[in-house]
Amino acid sequence: MNRLSSDIEEIDGEYDVVVVGSGYGGAIMASRLARAGMKVCVLERGRERTPGEYPNTALEAVAEMQMNLPEVGHEGSRTGLFDLHVNKDIGVLVGCGLGGTSLINANVSIRAEPRVFDDPRWPAELRSEKMEHLNTGYMLAERMLSPNPYPESYPPLPKLTALQRSAQAMGQPFRRTNINVTFKDGINAAGVAQKACNNCGDCCSGCNYGSKNTVLMNYLPDAKRHGAHIFVEVSVRHVERRNDGKWNVHYQVLDTGREAFDAPTLVVTAKIVVLSAGTLGSTEILLRSKELGLPVSDQLGQGFSGNGDMLGFGYNCTPQLDGLGFGHRAVSATSPVGPCITGVIDMRNQPDIKDDIIIEEGSIPGALAPLLPLMFKVASCTGGSNTAPQDAVAQGVREAESLLLGAYHGATMHTQTYLVMGHEANCGTMKLESDQLRIDWPQVGTEPIFEKMNARLFETTAPLEGVLVKDPIWSPKVGDKLITVHPLGGCMMADSAESGVVNHKGTVFASSAGAAVHEGLYVCDGSIVPVSLGVNPLLTISALAERCAIHLARDRGLHIDYSDKGPIPPEPQTRKPGIRFTETMKGYFSKAVDSDFQTAADLGKQEDSSFKFILTIVSEDVDAMLASPEHEARTLGTVDAPALSGRPLTVTHGTFNLFVQDPDAADTRLMKYKMRMRSEEGRSFYFYGFKVIKDRPFWDAWHDTTTLYITIHEGEDETGPAIGKGILVIEPEDFIRQLGTLDVTNAKNAEERLATTVKFGRYFAGVVYDYYGGVAAPLEFADSNPPPEKRRPLRVPGPRFYPFKSGDGVDLLLTRYQGGSKGPVMLAHGLGVSSRIFSTDTIETNLLEHLVAHGYDVWLLDFRSSVLLPASKTQYTADQIALYDYPAAVAKVREATGAAGVQVVAHCYGATTFTMAMLAGLKGVRSAVISQISTHVVTPAMVHLKAGLHAPSVLDALGVGSLTTNASSHEGFFSRLYDRALALYPVGDGEHCNSAVCHRISFMYSLLYEHAQLNYATHDRLYELFGEATMRAFEGLALMTRKGHVVDAEGKDVYLPHLDRMAIPIRFIHGAENQCFLPASTEKTVEVLSARNGAGLYSRNVIPGYGHIDCIFGKSASTDVYPFMVEHLDRT
Repeated sequence: MNRLSSDIEEIDGEYDVVVVGSGYGGAIMASRLARAGMKVCVLERGRERTPGEYPNTALEAVAEMQMNLPEVGHEGSRTGLFDLHVNKDIGVLVGCGLGGTSLINANVSIRAEPRVFDDPRWPAELRSEKMEHLNTGYMLAERMLSPNPYPESYPPLPKLTALQRSAQAMGQPFRRTNINVTFKDGINAAGVAQKACNNCGDCCSGCNYGSKNTVLMNYLPDAKRHGAHIFVEVSVRHVERRNDGKWNVHYQVLDTGREAFDAPTLVVTAKIVVLSAGTLGSTEILLRSKELGLPVSDQLGQGFSGNGDMLGFGYNCTPQLDGLGFGHRAVSATSPVGPCITGVIDMRNQPDIKDDIIIEEGSIPGALAPLLPLMFKVASCTGGSNTAPQDAVAQGVREAESLLLGAYHGATMHTQTYLVMGHEANCGTMKLESDQLRIDWPQVGTEPIFEKMNARLFETTAPLEGVLVKDPIWSPKVGDKLITVHPLGGCMMADSAESGVVNHKGTVFASSAGAAVHEGLYVCDGSIVPVSLGVNPLLTISALAERCAIHLARDRGLHIDYSDKGPIPPEPQTRKPGIRFTETMKGYFSKAVDSDFQTAADLGKQEDSSFKFILTIVSEDVDAMLASPEHEARTLGTVDAPALSGRPLTVTHGTFNLFVQDPDAADTRLMKYKMRMRSEEGRSFYFYGFKVIKDRPFWDAWHDTTTLYITIHEGEDETGPAIGKGILVIEPEDFIRQLGTLDVTNAKNAEERLATTVKFGRYFAGVVYDYYGGVAAPLEFADSNPPPEKRRPLRVPGPRFYPFKSGDGVDLLLTRYQGGSKGPVMLAHGLGVSSRIFSTDTIETNLLEHLVAHGYDVWLLDFRSSVLLPASKTQYTADQIALYDYPAAVAKVREATGAAGVQVVAHCYGATTFTMAMLAGLKGVRSAVISQISTHVVTPAMVHLKAGLHAPSVLDALGVGSLTTNASSHEGFFSRLYDRALALYPVGDGEHCNSAVCHRISFMYSLLYEHAQLNYATHDRLYELFGEATMRAFEGLALMTRKGHVVDAEGKDVYLPHLDRMAIPIRFIHGAENQCFLPASTEKTVEVLSARNGAGLYSRNVIPGYGHIDCIFGKSASTDVYPFMVEHLDRT
């Protein structure tokens, strides 16, 4: 069947209705109010289990047991299916899961006798209806729950036949009772497909075949179909009324590790709250709410009833009764057991209702089979009453058979199980002790009704010739204790607060006296029943819930649509292993939004403005999370920030991104936190935080992975005004606790759980090692066959291509983008790259787009060193480019445009060769922008050292004709060794990365950019922009470096004597952090040109924080650099 619950991280901050609990009362209210058009949220303490997920072995059953013990407290999983409350006088067993106790009851559906409702403890309004509205409730409930008797067409059941035999011997009426079980494959009233019952007998450990008509099969899927949001593993603690009349529901999310941090409750707000957490749960929530200031009736907790329940067994009878469920045994290997209860001996027709008794046969879940032989042996010896002592020998043989061969042999298979109900005095009291619910009912087991029940059970067992084993704990030796599976009362219906807790509609009284109520606060489950019903209560509780829903809707002018909606289509059910952990971070926050993070945190500390969150981070599919570039999980939790609210804020719609690439920074990853925060007063805030993971020394790993920079906005998203900043950190002791909360969800077994834990841990540790492992960290290579990427369209006109030949016959290319009438402007690239450096789509606005946007007719020149041209693989010189490429290119542009002169933007090697061309007499250029280098060369020590050692000439002599930046993981051993060695190449602080391409670039040219100026996309795709460069070109550059200025390939000083030929307006651009050519290079050029031609022609901008080529394709170059170029071009 379809999963019904949503992940708790998806919960909204406010609903029309919050229903607490999902048993009969909660499921019905959720369904009906959702059908009335209300936005409904259901909060259930237990887990969602679908058929096939219920325990059928003893080990599985033990794992699903939770107990509340006096003086000990809670033991076991808080979401365990079987919830046993042990008290001094009476124990209570209830179900815990989506569907409540309907998951583990026998689903007996019998209406209470009409005279039960004549009791004056029922509200006068209900009694005056003469059952009219209650009968409507019964009818509506029966329509959805589909009660019917065990069919005559089904196989005969020995236990049912035996009960009939007992009834006949007693002279009492017997019948097959209505049970909420499906006996024919089909679609039920809620549109859910169900299978026919296979008679396994395991109704009370959860139906693994989908045949039992629990509310999980009808009302709850109906609620979801009509828009209800259902959340599980959520324990509601208390409710409180806000000043605006709405209700805050305080809850904890179970099994997340939040308790390790003493986390506060989370809050969801509603106009209406319906407490349907069961007799114990609803009473406990209201008791705790009362302790915290909610005014309610002093009758809260009073009137507890066990519904007159008593258990008993007809042990080791003569006939084989087959009353033990299949458990994990194959259906074909076992005789049919039948549904748990199929027949009743109905003795409710007594003159005095207090003497009414009903006896039902039952089956024991197969999961308990290993425990039964010894348990029955001990119980029969210590408190059994043998109705057939003459059969002692045969009984002994059967008993030995069970003890030796197991429960599916001998005496255990000859045992009849009884559930008996009657009317006790409902005088129990529920109260909180040390925040745990306790039931106090001294000497309840001594009430006369239980002696009468025991006598009747002896009569029932006698015809079967067995040993009556009374309820093992109902004995004077242990204080005549009882256990019930039908708890009632605690929030009794009444006319006023003097005698009850809620009125006839289920609305909670607002004080200890009178009939005034809390508008919008309801209780709707077994706790509102003021008397014992003397029969299985599920149908009456359901009828009361239907009646309450009618009144609630009617009071608000709403219409409940009861029409049939047809089948619910099946949905694919894919539950994959997930990961969940809880972390806390603490620090300080200040509303000084204009400050940097550290200053804000320091101010917050001075102001004692603390900030702390406890977040549970959840991924429902680890594989998908790790495979996705966003690595996204979801979050829930609480925030303590006194500057925002005096009480904890609840996190909703939170996301967490693990190690995502920072789009604005090279070789940087982020851990991002985004979430809404909602105060109990109803104010909303938006939280954005990030941790920065960079290539840094290993000792920085702890700081970087545990330091969060936060910004808080007013409202529900980042569009609201920022109201503060701060820094949070993880403290070491909290990190140790965090590791203890790591849990794998949805794992099929221990092996899958371990494998998922290892997979997540390996990824986390691997990324940290990649960034903090130094030179030992693995290298990142360019993919030689990268997958197709969606490229952003450039904001430029369509290109026109102009192939042409240089003066010496080399094929070159000009590409025109006619953005306007300005210019024309020709852009010349550097060495080992191409004109793509001007048109890359990895930045938001490239230089081509910027110039087009300013109305320029732009021409991209690919001269012979362009990696796009075959000529780049030849052994060319700078002189050839200056003397043959530039004159041909300028002439081509002038010819195509008719312009008298062109403007030029030249970068790096393009700037060097353009300078040489101008000094050699190039005509037709009216102005220029020169980037990074021109007539003079001043380099850092490492560059000068390589030039001084004649490194390019040495490599050329060794047969190395070119160098390339293309690094691939598929290359041979020596190439991989080369790349590993280059990881040792010295770069500045904060500039190391793991990109093999980047390492090669730095080795070939020195560091060409500040990593901080490159976004992730540019750094990741450097292989697209860079390529091969000929050794002859490197030799020429090395020669110029040694000379300190431009010279020809032979080292002759043929250019500098002609500085007068550069008497045009020129703007020089230089990165302040340039590690290839120091800013002194262009400073010297401006100095000598100004001396020769006059200072008015020349200007220079040194760009802070920029290196070399990042002035061309830095992520912010369009705002930091390009405007200086355009200003000069516009002026000249």
